[in-house]
Amino acid sequence: MGEEHKNLKKMPGLGALELCSSFAERVGIVLATASGFVMLFSLLVGVATRWLPFMTSAIWSEEIARMCMLWLTSNGASVAFNRLELVRFNLLTDIMPEKVRHLLEIVSDICILIVLCILLKYGYDMLLLKAKVEAAATHISYFWWALGLYIGFVLMVFHGVKFLVKHLLECKTVWRGGETA
Repeated sequence: MGEEHKNLKKMPGLGALELCSSFAERVGIVLATASGFVMLFSLLVGVATRWLPFMTSAIWSEEIARMCMLWLTSNGASVAFNRLELVRFNLLTDIMPEKVRHLLEIVSDICILIVLCILLKYGYDMLLLKAKVEAAATHISYFWWALGLYIGFVLMVFHGVKFLVKHLLECKTVWRGGETA
């Protein structure tokens, strides 16, 4: 867990946001873990039925594994986003003064939230379209495939709002020349 993430809990005014973000992280962990186990089981069944002579190939296993991969990656990404463990390019920001770096963090938070809101808007439209289409082998609606992505985006919004509010609350300290949490 990053040092910045640990210091969030000490900041006044972030109690409710931290609670929501913490709950969203737990939901993301549960969904990612469960989908990972289902994906692993599905792949094992697919391999076993393909190579064992007395079994017929389980054609559904690949579809289930692909669906679980979507759930695993999107919900796992939301957890990594909250823990500040996603890939970040800090080369230029690290050499900038504290005030500029802080301003860039706020701009970055706003840009991330804008992208997430766009993804939520078009993701909702996609959910409605995918509800009408079924997978070939399992006959599971593609709605359930896309829902995993959508949930991951929703969870990321909770974390993104928390980070934006945190950085906005730090503005007074940074612009007076103090160190941030």
